[in-house]
Amino acid sequence: MSVHNKPTLQNCEDEAIHLIESVQSFGYVIALNPRDKRIQVVSSNINELFKVDIVPGETLITELIDIPTPDSRTFQNIYESIEGGKLRRAYQWKFAENALHLEDWDKEGSGVAFDSDGLLVIELEPTPQLTHEAAQQWVPMDMDVRPLLPDVENCEAIGDVADAIAKVFQSYIGFSSVMVYRFDEKYSGEVIGEATKSERSFKGLKFPASDIPKQARELYLSNRVRCVYDVEEAPIGLLPKIDNGNRAPLDLSMSMVRSVSPLHIQYLKNMGVRSSFSVSLVFEGKLWGLLACHNHEPIYIDQKKRLVCESLGHLYAWQLHTKALHEKKEQFQSRQRKLNSIVHQLTTFANPLEAITQKEGDLLSVTESCGMAVVTPSGRYSVGITPSDKTLELLLDKFAITQPEQSVAINRLTDDIIQNNDLNGIRGIYISCVSSKLGYYTVWFREQRDKTIRWAGKEAANKDVSKSLTPRNSFDTYLQSVADEALDWTEDDKLIIEGFDHLFIPYALSLKASLDKQISKLEELDKAKDHFLASISHELRSPLNSIVGWTDLALMDVTNVERMTDALGVIKRAASTQAALINDILDLSRIISGTMKLSTHSLNIADAISEVSKSFEAGFASKNIQLSIHCDDSHTQILGDSLRIKQVVNNLLSNALKFTAKGGTVHVRGKREHSNYLFRVRDNGKGMTQEQLSHVFERFYQGKNEHNRHGLGLGLSIVKSLVEMHGGEIYAHSDGPNSGTTFFVSLPIAPLSLQEDIIETKNSQISDLTKSLRLEGLRILVAEDEADARDFIKLFLESNGARVNVVKNGLLAWKEINDMPGAFDLLLSDIGMPELDGLGLVTKVRASQIPEIAKLNAVALTAYAYTSDRVKALKAGFSNYVSKPVDGEELLTILEMYSPDKNRR
Repeated sequence: MSVHNKPTLQNCEDEAIHLIESVQSFGYVIALNPRDKRIQVVSSNINELFKVDIVPGETLITELIDIPTPDSRTFQNIYESIEGGKLRRAYQWKFAENALHLEDWDKEGSGVAFDSDGLLVIELEPTPQLTHEAAQQWVPMDMDVRPLLPDVENCEAIGDVADAIAKVFQSYIGFSSVMVYRFDEKYSGEVIGEATKSERSFKGLKFPASDIPKQARELYLSNRVRCVYDVEEAPIGLLPKIDNGNRAPLDLSMSMVRSVSPLHIQYLKNMGVRSSFSVSLVFEGKLWGLLACHNHEPIYIDQKKRLVCESLGHLYAWQLHTKALHEKKEQFQSRQRKLNSIVHQLTTFANPLEAITQKEGDLLSVTESCGMAVVTPSGRYSVGITPSDKTLELLLDKFAITQPEQSVAINRLTDDIIQNNDLNGIRGIYISCVSSKLGYYTVWFREQRDKTIRWAGKEAANKDVSKSLTPRNSFDTYLQSVADEALDWTEDDKLIIEGFDHLFIPYALSLKASLDKQISKLEELDKAKDHFLASISHELRSPLNSIVGWTDLALMDVTNVERMTDALGVIKRAASTQAALINDILDLSRIISGTMKLSTHSLNIADAISEVSKSFEAGFASKNIQLSIHCDDSHTQILGDSLRIKQVVNNLLSNALKFTAKGGTVHVRGKREHSNYLFRVRDNGKGMTQEQLSHVFERFYQGKNEHNRHGLGLGLSIVKSLVEMHGGEIYAHSDGPNSGTTFFVSLPIAPLSLQEDIIETKNSQISDLTKSLRLEGLRILVAEDEADARDFIKLFLESNGARVNVVKNGLLAWKEINDMPGAFDLLLSDIGMPELDGLGLVTKVRASQIPEIAKLNAVALTAYAYTSDRVKALKAGFSNYVSKPVDGEELLTILEMYSPDKNRR
């Protein structure tokens, strides 16, 4: 029997507790060389069990124990199965004939084997209580452990799960107190669950990491059960002793009977504990916590039960960790939902960064902060309690982040920062880098918050004691108040802040950049407007000066007919110039205010282009510019205001004349493309840069080249508005300076070819429609995506007696037909439409199970005029086909075929 030696170490973590060289009295240890089977080390109580006189280095293990099973042919085989690993195997050992002292013990005993630096260590616990029959069932998973697993399904919190586990485990091992102990990230522990027969409770108390030092935690990971049978019992030493046996200390890391540090024995005595038992709670290779069991009297837990407890530890750890994860997940998801709602609301504001103040309370609550700042190169947006701008700049410099996705989390700033800067009560700071390259950060702040920690003993609160080898004497509850610190930044806090950074900041910054760009553009427009007003003044004065000057000259001598003739010519040209300028200004005003009206006619677009182009022949000839005009599909008609269409062509040709050098060429080309008429005006003049092309149709914009500085620069802006009012498109193309420019204009063709029918849109009156009753009683559904064409067809058909419903695409037409089967006699449908085209619509009609729908007459009205298009439409199910622009008489003749009266006849 060895005695306790007073430790001489200065640091608790330096104590080699796995090399303690002693075991407890209920265990018997034999360490042998597996190759020659000679025993090398034994516990000093081995002769209490065996009669054989054991001499280390000489006695063979076979004199004491036979091979446990037929599968393990030699002790070398047993060793190879456990060699080098942190594991042990259990065997039912058969004792050799006449080897035991106690004849009433069974001839077999349970034990474990493990590797210790090349030696095979066998630990025996052949107690009288373990019969042969019981020994056959000792392997942990051979028994039903389900009654030892508490029902935690309805437990609301992890503390409830821990209490349930402690209660059922206490009933199994019979100890007076069972505590569920959880480690934090720094391995300080807290009792989160307890079952006790004592009035004294440890639940909720904190224990410092020094109570279970690093080397003890490492042992708990590899050897997951540890018992102390009786703190008053002296440990059993190993033989031969290391100081005279010329051997290395025996590594008992995997031992189930190893004695414990004298320091820990004293620790237990100070707690008033006589017997203790611990089970490791390990999850995913990490020590999550412990089941710590205490009793005031010695209790021996046999080897079988200890191994069952080891297996239970795995299951309990899973139950506890799963509940902890569930709690954490629910809390995080709740915060995440709140954050998503905040971000969604912020994105509804025109400037989300400035709108942060509107959601200040919610944002700071979800991040558990007292203030935050968004830092950008152009400024800072702060809410809540924050340091001064100067201090914030200092903090960003001091804790500089150079990599994206990096962060700095501090729960207490250093004393020098606190004392020398205006922190406004801030103690904690979290800096998140959105983009270090662009200089975007979010910074979050926390004030100091007093907190109270419930320690198990006053000494536990003193972190300086944690290295001392002297066990603390007091475990009474001690309340420690910690001040001048902020709450720690948890992983969930960091994830919420990262979520805000990823969800909101890029959107807000991009929107702010867009707003800044719009503001810059508005400022440019404002400058352009000022320039425009100055230009108006100049342009209007120039012809006015000519008028006044030549009028004065003419009046000086009214008898001078030649001078009078010249004066009147100049005055007329100047007045015309003024009139044109005033008309541009008025047109712009009407377009901006939305009061521009179009008198829409069915007009020949090729004739209009040719007419205007020919009026420029003299001007082009004066600069020796070759003007080429060629328009295909000369009978094509569009719905348009003749005056405004000619204004568009006039402006484009004026630009070509102005910007084409002498001897150049200008080409005007036009042709029909499906349901549109496309014409272009191309010159080989000065051309434009891509920058100029992007602004060429903007109001108040004038290019930087000197040739763009003449006039008001409103023409192309007005042209674009006029083209779009006709349902068309206009764009410009140029390969760059000195490569010429081409303007393309696309206008929708007219659905009907009517020579004199006039429709004035924008609240104007319908006129010159010849009324008749040729379609009386015919119920027609018209599907046409072009608004002007839709209105024109409706008016035309109604003026001839039809009852007309109109829709703008095939889907809406299909809904009308299904909602009111039998309500229509005829479907008149365009082919090319969005959502659902005419071919798809008529296919659905013919496939309908409702007879009134399937038999509905359908006529195609479209600009796709090729034979293959006609065949495709008829195959799809159309009854007839009319090409745009269709002659009104032709359309009436076709539609009359489907009137109810003719069908009845």
